[in-house]
Amino acid sequence: MSEGQKTGIFAVIAGVVALLAWATTSRNVVVNAKTSRINQVIFEKFNDPLTAASLKLLRYDSSKEQMDEFEVSKDRKTGVWSIPSHESYPADASKQMADAATLFVGLKALDVASEKREDQSLFGVIAPDKQKEDQGGDGVGMLVQMRDEKGEMLADIIIGKDVDGNKKKRFVRIPSEDVIYVAELDTTPLTTEFKQWIEPDLLQLSSTDIETFGIRDYQILPTNQGQVLSRNYEADINYVTASGQWEAVRVNTYDSDPPGVKTVGENEQLNTTKLNDIKSALDNLKIADVTKKPAGLAADLKGDRSKLSREVQESLARRGFFPNPNQKEGDVVDFFSKNGELIVTLKDGVQYLLRFGGSASADINAAVEEGKEESVSINRFLLVTARLDESKIPPAILEKVPESVEELKALEALKNAASNPTPALNPSADTPTSKPEDAPKLESDKPAEPKVEETKPESGKTAEEPKANSDEPVKEDPSKSDQASKAKTSAKLISTTQEAEAKAAASQESAPASQPAPATPAVPQEPTEEEWKERLEATKEKITKENSRKVEEREEKLKKAKTRVAELNRRFADWYYVVSEADFKRMRIPLNELIQPKAASGASGLPGAPGGFGGGAGPFGGASPFGGPNQ
Repeated sequence: MSEGQKTGIFAVIAGVVALLAWATTSRNVVVNAKTSRINQVIFEKFNDPLTAASLKLLRYDSSKEQMDEFEVSKDRKTGVWSIPSHESYPADASKQMADAATLFVGLKALDVASEKREDQSLFGVIAPDKQKEDQGGDGVGMLVQMRDEKGEMLADIIIGKDVDGNKKKRFVRIPSEDVIYVAELDTTPLTTEFKQWIEPDLLQLSSTDIETFGIRDYQILPTNQGQVLSRNYEADINYVTASGQWEAVRVNTYDSDPPGVKTVGENEQLNTTKLNDIKSALDNLKIADVTKKPAGLAADLKGDRSKLSREVQESLARRGFFPNPNQKEGDVVDFFSKNGELIVTLKDGVQYLLRFGGSASADINAAVEEGKEESVSINRFLLVTARLDESKIPPAILEKVPESVEELKALEALKNAASNPTPALNPSADTPTSKPEDAPKLESDKPAEPKVEETKPESGKTAEEPKANSDEPVKEDPSKSDQASKAKTSAKLISTTQEAEAKAAASQESAPASQPAPATPAVPQEPTEEEWKERLEATKEKITKENSRKVEEREEKLKKAKTRVAELNRRFADWYYVVSEADFKRMRIPLNELIQPKAASGASGLPGAPGGFGGGAGPFGGASPFGGPNQ
């Protein structure tokens, strides 16, 4: 190798070393400027989680292939949380918001991962942008912004991928900077799932309070002539708490014209398992999503049909709810649902009307056009209203207040007759309680002995006498010996009885004068006229107070139920609810599953009839009127 070549090689090496030295020096300068936050709090002004009044989350949802935006905020005047991203639906966000805000109070930068902008995709901290959602979500992080009541920013950060599989350590970046930090951050509270920020229990009832189901099983089907009502059956089913059994009050079927009445035969039974499953489904019914009703639609869906704009009717129809077409202008309009209704009545008289609409899916319109609605049916629209069933709170049964002494006497006589029914005939008190067979039998009590006829000697002869000084034993007449024995026994019994009577007489004579014989109970004296008047006033006061208590108790129950109905309707008034398809199916029961043979298991259905809807139907406005379901 020549000296020139050697010199050139050394020159290249020197240049590389110099470049590396420059690069290293430059990096150290940059990192030193940025590493001033290592082990330091990132958001110094954010030190109280309760000051957070709003939260905004924006991320790319790969399953939907779109940006998912969620926002929750607190009203400055009322302090009520709502979800602006879901048309300001009321949020149950106090705890959830506090948990989310706590993540950023005292949040520290543990390390620096990079300060290069081109590394943002690698660490997943690219800022999400709704204008660029068509570019996909590769490398896009989740934007988190928290503000106070004045709208001032408390925290503004982009959260990226986890660090080496550790879900509690994340790469993070301040949106206005390029440097990427490592921070300890559990993102569980930062969910964009709607149901995590609300009270998900839709009906807020207990299954043990359910007493009655009103099943209105019908469908509204599209045809070439328009919408057609296809009825299957209607049933009112009561739960009897005392026996723990269901009973059918009525079941009407529509598979014939006129409709028929279905009875539960001797060899049939109600499907207890399925009915109890419906109770459980109602108790656990969760909100999956909500959509706001159009303005002007009443909370109970009733109103003047002439005031229902085309916009309102189209909004309802898109979700599977249709005004009754056979009602006249000015009538109070009622609605039918695409998939029937369920009426649920509680012990306290609060009654829920659940109307089941159509499928809730982003692609539902296209699916309907292609005839594939069921293939994309993920959730179901549901309209809920509440009302009062006063039959569950019957009027108080009041006792008549006597206005005169005669009425009081008659009232007391009725009460005495009711509390002291005529007793069965009893033996006299003087009759001994001992059994006849236990008493000593006297001679006179014994059955008559058979008479022994005396044998007379023949004429001229006398009875043979025993010979004196004879070695033969003297033979006694058996009958005479027996009579003598009986006589002695009888004498002893008579003697014993007489002795007992004598001792009893002597005991009574020797008893002290301080122990008189029991006296006959005194007959109560009839109250005086003045006493009757005093008793009348006391009775009137007592009955009046008791009647007032009963009325007040009933009025209190009525007031409580009405208040509850009003609260529920305020909650339900503005919203179409969305529930899962699984919950929808749990609340449905075809007639062939409602009534089963007794030999069938509780969970199985009857063979034969299909699970779909049958019965006569008529189109809207057609010859066969589209009548309303019996409620």
